[in-house]
Amino acid sequence: MRTESCRLSAAPRSRGDFHAVVPTPFGTRILIGDVLGAPGSAEQTAAGVLGNFRQLASHEPNLPGVAERLNSVVVPTLEDEQFVTALLLGLRGDGAEMVCCGNPPPLLLRDGRVLPLEPLPAYPPLTPLGLGDHWWEATTVPLRPDDRLLLHTYGLTEARDARGRAYPLAERFAATPAGDPAVELESIRDDLLDHAGGVLGLRTTLLLALPERQGPRPGAEWARPHGAGHTGE
Repeated sequence: MRTESCRLSAAPRSRGDFHAVVPTPFGTRILIGDVLGAPGSAEQTAAGVLGNFRQLASHEPNLPGVAERLNSVVVPTLEDEQFVTALLLGLRGDGAEMVCCGNPPPLLLRDGRVLPLEPLPAYPPLTPLGLGDHWWEATTVPLRPDDRLLLHTYGLTEARDARGRAYPLAERFAATPAGDPAVELESIRDDLLDHAGGVLGLRTTLLLALPERQGPRPGAEWARPHGAGHTGE
């Protein structure tokens, strides 16, 4: 598994975005997300989220279990107005497992086309507000060696041009020539900043993941949920 990441600064210099890539006995695990609300303590909260994730990712064999335990240790540390968006992704064998908690889902690029990752259940962010009891499930997506997964934090969804139009990430990602991952990310970063007039409301992280493994078995389903319950910067 190869990953490249970059950060885009924001006007208020908010520091709530976070990401981690962690090799584990269960495959490579990735976490990306934001701490939103109460910006004064966002950086400290993000550090706590990362520390807990790195420990849990290496000891919990089940990805939904990582999400459940991360929720249980992070929520008591949050201020009333804070919440944490997170995407947990595990890469092992010929597929990627994903648990999406309020964070935008990744984009999968294959053969020059961005393919939908449906069904991908969207769970609420980690928050002390108590949004109801639920069991996390992971969605498994078969991957090929030439696939590219683009993960990003919440700030990108708020990037607007002078006319209020959202950034067309899927279209631009599909149009970016495959090559050096760092160059690919630089191209998207520069285009995003140009779209937003050089100013973003939230500091934003982009992470490009490139699986390097055998393709999926013939007849494998495109996406399937499984596993109820119980990832470098």
